[in-house]
Amino acid sequence: MTGKAALIAFPKHMALNLMKENVLVNCIAPGSIDFPGSSWDRFQQNSTPEQVAEFIDRNLPAGKFGWPEPIGDTVAFLASENANLITGTCLNVDGGQSRSLF
Repeated sequence: MTGKAALIAFPKHMALNLMKENVLVNCIAPGSIDFPGSSWDRFQQNSTPEQVAEFIDRNLPAGKFGWPEPIGDTVAFLASENANLITGTCLNVDGGQSRSLF
């Protein structure tokens, strides 16, 4: 947990220090991302369909694993002019997996 807290605090600290230089700093916290060769790919290959369905039902509010493209799209958005007021944040791209209220 302390590692995650540090990753959330780091962009806030860096954003404050670099704001005068017109540098925006953010981070992305992906959820369970599935791609060929990933741990989630292996989990699905080595589990029964029932085990996979139970895991998804219990842990993934969106009802599915994430995939790399939405993460890349989020990076592209944060690097665009449309995100010029977003700095010092850690954006969860996890389909609700983090279940955070704040």
